[in-house]
This record gives sequence, C-alpha cells and structure tokens, in this order.
Amino acid sequence: MTPPTWFDPQDARLPERLWRGLMRWLTMGDQHTSQVNLQRKIAQTNLAALMSALTSAAISMAFWLNGNPALVTAAWLNLPFPFLFLLVLHLNHRGQAALACWTLFSLLMADVLVGTLCVHSVLLAGHYYFIAFAVMAPMLFSASHWRSAALVLALNIALFLVMDLSAATPHPDLAHIDQGSLALIRKGIVGTCVILLALLIGVGEYSAALSDWRLQQLATSDTLTGLPNRLALRQTFARELALRKRAWQPMSFAMADLDFFKRVNDEWGHDAGDLALRHVSRLLCGQVRAGEMVARMGGEEFGIILLADPPHALSAVQRMCRAVENAPFHYNDQVRTMTVSVGLTHMSPTDTEQAALRRADAALYQAKNQGRNRVVVAPMVEGA
Repeated sequence: MTPPTWFDPQDARLPERLWRGLMRWLTMGDQHTSQVNLQRKIAQTNLAALMSALTSAAISMAFWLNGNPALVTAAWLNLPFPFLFLLVLHLNHRGQAALACWTLFSLLMADVLVGTLCVHSVLLAGHYYFIAFAVMAPMLFSASHWRSAALVLALNIALFLVMDLSAATPHPDLAHIDQGSLALIRKGIVGTCVILLALLIGVGEYSAALSDWRLQQLATSDTLTGLPNRLALRQTFARELALRKRAWQPMSFAMADLDFFKRVNDEWGHDAGDLALRHVSRLLCGQVRAGEMVARMGGEEFGIILLADPPHALSAVQRMCRAVENAPFHYNDQVRTMTVSVGLTHMSPTDTEQAALRRADAALYQAKNQGRNRVVVAPMVEGA
C-alpha cells in the first residue's frame, strides 16, 4: 500500500492540516513575547511578507506570460523579491521583530522602485503601492517604535508624490501593449493593494477579538480547576434571576465545601491539594445539567446553580456527595476518600442573590456541625 502523502486531496482532515500549517507560519516568532499586541503585530508582519511574496511571484508570472519585452524585463528584475520576503519570517523567528518590519518595508519599497524606475514609470499605476505601504506602517510597527512607523509612512507618501508628479518615460516596448491589457494590469495592481490591506485589517481585528475573549476567560475562570470563578458565578446568578423576574421557573443554589481538606495539604503537600481540587471539580461538574453551573468560590468552596425544582435539586446535590465519596483520590500510590458538605437553598420569585448566598452558607455551616458529608437544606423564605 502506498503511504499517504502530506498533501492528499482525499484526506478529510486536509483543510484542518493546511490551516494549522498556515497558523504556524503566521505565528512564527510570537513565542518571544507574552504581550498580546506584539504577537498580533508579528502575525500581521508575517502575513504581509507571505502575501508580498505570493503577489510578487504572481505578477512576475503574469508579465512572463504576457511576453512583452518590457514586462519580461520587469519580471526578471522582480525575480529575487519573492525569496527575499521570506527573510522577514526568519527575523521574526529569531525574535527581531523591529528589524523584520524594517526589512519588510525596505523590500516592498525596493521592489516597487525597481519596476517603476527601470521599466513602467507610472503607466501601470504601480506607484499606488506606496499608499498601501504608508497605511501598513502604523499597523505593523509596535507602539514603542512609533518613530519608525512615522518615518516609513512619510517616506512612502513622499515616494508616491514624487513618482506621481514626475515625467519619467516608461520603457518604449510598453507602447505595444493594448489599452485593455494595460487597464487590466492597473486593476490588478490596485486590487492587490486593497486585498493586502483588507487581510491585514482582518487579521488584526480577529486577533483583537481573540485577545478580548482570552482576557474574558482569564477574568471569569479559575486557573487551577478550569471552573468558572466567583465573578462568573455572580454574573450568571444575576442573569438567571433577571430572567426569572419575567417568568418564574424553579432555581436552587448550593454551596459545597470539601471536608478536612487541610489534612490533604498538611500530610501530602500542596501539589496533592491542587490535584484533589481538580479531582472533586470534575466529579461535581459531572452531576449538573446543561445550563447549570459549578464554580469555585475560593479555597475548597464551590458554588452551584441548579435550574431545577426543589426535589430534583436536592437529588442532584445528594448525587454529588455520593459521587465524591465513591471516587477516592489517588496520589503517589496513596488513597484518600474525599467527602463534601453541602448547604442548599431553594429560590423564590422575590429572592435576591445576597439572601440566597447567606442561607446556603448558613446551611453549609449546619452540615459541617452535624458531622459533614451531608446535605442540609435551608428553610424556605417567607412568601416562597
């Protein structure tokens, strides 16, 4: 049997593999910084280098296929640039982001200047690339290199004006190209400018949205267990209560606390304690339904939002107690049975978050005093 090749059109995972490969190219070098904004700049610079290499190669190929001597000369002059643009990725890979930006703009400007000065002047509208480069400068240079961005922007605006106002004579052989072909070349050049800018803006917006999402996750997630944290719990609590003001549906809240958790830290160490918290977190999450929440409120305490009527809510937290007790915690060939105490309160249409937290906390305190590893239900509020 012939072994599968890397590029197999019949491979169902080919799009995913191609996407991951592209992402590796675009993120090359972002491991040298933990700043999200700089990582976005590096990705945009890598994308600009790849797009420039592809565009330069495509233009050279189109000029060769046209066959006009002047365009063929421009294609030969343009030949080294698709390979030189890859130097930008190499510099980013080495952690030299600022030098990579300068190298990219130097190559871009040199590529356009060579063709404009040596072959086609402004006849093909190639000098409009300088406008695109000017717009790209603030997008690619980091804020700490704003002087470099301003200098590149000014240079490109100046080059555009000089080229646009000059009376340079294009290569004589360009006169043999029909007007339709010239118009098509101009549209292609302007179109690639627009596409390049659109892609850079798109990557920037996508990266910014991804960064916002990551920050939101960090703000509302517990880094140890991966559970929602106290902030996320309170946000969800407030949202569910607001929904139930319009149309009341059953809702309960529970507070669970690991019994004798301090002994795990004292006897086995804090690493064992961290693993024990993760172990219990997984067990608790396995007993809630979609839309419900288990959150870590701090230490060994968990908050649980249950969207069920009182009997089913009580049954759910009782299952949690049994699940934790029946799944011993293993650490370095040692075994310990973990248990939780739970205080449960059933909400009423006029209830508040603060009141529910107080009742659940009081019920949890009773569960601890009554021997632990049990559920205590808080008395229903008046008017429930």
